[in-house]
Amino acid sequence: MTKFLQSEIDVKLTAEPWIPGEVRAWIGGSLASLQTEAQVLVDDYWAQLKNKRAGKKAYEIGRIGVRLRSRETGSFSIEWFRMGKLGNGKGIATRGFRKGRAHMYSVDHMLTREPEWLGDLVRSSEQVFSEIRKKQMLLAEIRNALAEYASHVSGKPVTAAMLVGEFLPAGNQRPKKEEAA
Repeated sequence: MTKFLQSEIDVKLTAEPWIPGEVRAWIGGSLASLQTEAQVLVDDYWAQLKNKRAGKKAYEIGRIGVRLRSRETGSFSIEWFRMGKLGNGKGIATRGFRKGRAHMYSVDHMLTREPEWLGDLVRSSEQVFSEIRKKQMLLAEIRNALAEYASHVSGKPVTAAMLVGEFLPAGNQRPKKEEAA
């Protein structure tokens, strides 16, 4: 290959992104869509919990909660926790649970000393959440492989957040640093 041809190829490669925008948008959009679905299900869990708690005695209300935590890479976590109360009656997360194998929490462990009615709600919710975690893991593996490829080819570090960050909802993005004037 002539020197001229090689330099022309180098210019074209540096002028275009290593990973096409369409691919990055698909991964970012898919992760964002999955996160939206998970948030709807988390909100639904809380609505059902509130409805089923109505009229129950204090020891029958159940203390298992769920939350969704976003990350700037497009990933997120769906976490179960045991709830407690502060002196003013406000609920707080007192203890998180460990996720088991196959993207699922050990529901039976979480439901120790919880009312029976809560078991059905937690089991059905966790079944759907585990499917979402599996899909997210597969998308994250693709995203990470592409970031590694872009890093290797460009010779510069490319992170998962750099790869899909611009295609994520504003809540997942890190605030941009102010540039010095």
